[in-house]
Order: sequence, then C-alpha cells, then structure tokens
Amino acid sequence: MKKIYVTGLIVLLAATVFAQQPDTLKKDTTVVKSDSVTVKAGDKVVIIYDDGTTKVIGEKEDVQKYQEATGQVEKKVWGEVYNDYDKTEVKIGEKPFLQVIDNDDTVVVRLGKKGVKVIDTPDGSRVTIIRDEDWQKERAKRKKRFHGNWRGIEFGMNSYLDEDHRFPGGYLSIWDGKAWNLNLNPFQFSFNFTRNGRLGMVTGIGLRFNNYVFANNNNIMKDSTGVIVEKPYEQNLKKSKLTATYLTIPAIFEFHTGRYNKGFRIGLGVVGSLKCKSSTKVKWYDEGDKKKEKSKGDFNISPLDYALTARLGVGHVEMYANYSMIPLFKKGQGPEVYPLAVGLGVKF
Repeated sequence: MKKIYVTGLIVLLAATVFAQQPDTLKKDTTVVKSDSVTVKAGDKVVIIYDDGTTKVIGEKEDVQKYQEATGQVEKKVWGEVYNDYDKTEVKIGEKPFLQVIDNDDTVVVRLGKKGVKVIDTPDGSRVTIIRDEDWQKERAKRKKRFHGNWRGIEFGMNSYLDEDHRFPGGYLSIWDGKAWNLNLNPFQFSFNFTRNGRLGMVTGIGLRFNNYVFANNNNIMKDSTGVIVEKPYEQNLKKSKLTATYLTIPAIFEFHTGRYNKGFRIGLGVVGSLKCKSSTKVKWYDEGDKKKEKSKGDFNISPLDYALTARLGVGHVEMYANYSMIPLFKKGQGPEVYPLAVGLGVKF
C-alpha cells in the first residue's frame, strides 16, 4: 500500500512541477507502466521501479535503451543515484532532483522544491504537503534522530565473583538456575552524535532486582561485631535467598551498523545504582507444614554501585552482561564478592 502511495505522489508532484514550466511542457512526459514510472523533464529522465530502485538516464547504453522503449530523441542527461538504507536520492547536476525517505511508518518524497509526507496511523494513511522551508526542518530532525535501547524488560541469571574472579564456594555458593536478575527500565533519553544516526548515547531510569539463592543449607547474618557471616539452619531448607533492589541510571554508548536503529548494534557503558532495600528469606517444611522466615535490613550491602555493561542486539532483542566494580558488601563488613548478571532483554 505504501508503494502505491509513493508512486502516485511522485506522479502528482511531477505534474505539479512540470505545470510550472509552460515553455517546456510539450517536451516533458510522465509515463506510467505496470512495473515503473518514467519522469522526463527537459533533459532530465528518471525511471522509478516498483521494487523501490531508481535509475537516472546518463550512460550511452541507458540512453539507447530509453530511445528504443519510448522513441524519444537522444539527449545528454547526467546524474547519479545515491542509495543508503532508507534513503534514495537522485541528483541531476549539482542539485537533488528526487529524494525518497522510507523510515518505519513514515515516507517522505521530494521532487524539486515540493514534497509530501505519508504517515501510517491506526486510522489509515495521512498525507501532508511539505513546503521548501519545511523540508529544511525535516532534514534537521533527521540529523538529531538516534534511538537508544534502554527502555524495556531484561531477565537473566545472577551471581558474583570473588577477588580472584572465581565463583566463591562455602556458604556463598549460588544455586545455578534459581538466582535471577530482573531489570525494569521504563524511561530513556537518547543523544545523537552523528548525522547518519549510527552512534549515540542513551541514559534513563530503571529498577534492578537481584536475587541470590544459596545452594547450601544456610543464609547470612551479622555477627556480634556487625560483620556478615554464615547463618546455618538445622531444618532442611527448601529455599534460602538474599534479595536487593536498586534504582539504576545508565550511560551507554551505542553503535548501530544500520542507520536509525536498523541492523545490529553494540553498546558499551556503565550502569550506576542506588540501593533501595534488601532482605533475606528462607523456607522449609515442618511435619508437612510450610514455614518461612523473612528478615529486612541493610545486611552491609553497598548503598552505591556501578557496573560495566556490554550489550549486543538486533531489532527488539538484546543480550546484556553487567559486572559490578564495587563489592556487594561494604569493605571490611562482609565477603569481597562482585555481582555479575547475564541475560536477554526485550526493548520497546
């Protein structure tokens, strides 16, 4: 449907431009075929095909083919076609003669000094006429356009590494497959660094939920000196975990292989965090009855954190890995372990 609109709009614009040139009107033609639209204005000839490709008549063999197809007298026409992802630009001489920009739900077509914008909406397509001064605003908007990838939901596995970059044992052992990391990121702000929209920075606000499920029959507690130590249980525990919730703010630099968030993307940066709350929880069965014990407290967890983050994504799907540079527990008040999370995200 969008191609039909674009083809019709090009023909309409061509007729408008040609109508303003009464001295050359007899020599100018617009030929609509089943698979293409040919626009000829003076010594300018452009063929637009249904598959979106565009040809400018300029080479001798092209001119000969055009003569055989239309019976026109040979004329020298010089130009070039520029294709880059969602933009096609046809130049005759030094000035753009035709520009077609197809971007998600919006198509912008410019022929000469006149242009139209077609926007797909739930209620149908909306067509807007673009004046010459409006076209400059459109170009300015496109230069600033960059869409980062923070807003969305991320879910993955949670763990930590000791100072030797190994998974700790003993009472700090994590139950693989049960310890999870959940990130809810509702807001983001993007900043473009390049005209083509391939490099920029994204920041925003989010919530991070870290869930550490211990593999052994224990939890953690503060001893008489206020240091985090093991809290063993005589009961056979069904589950024992430590949870922490953070407010997060990222600063991630993204590079997109395609313009305006198309193709693959790579993100590198940091995620700063402020701890909001933490708690421990254990569950067990006593003669068939489910028992649980929950304790709230700070558990000497570091109130501030920042993690290095690496991301690789395509479309709405993204892989992420976060590694904290600040220990989970305050220095000297608990074991030295650094949180690590790896998972997948869905971006909006």
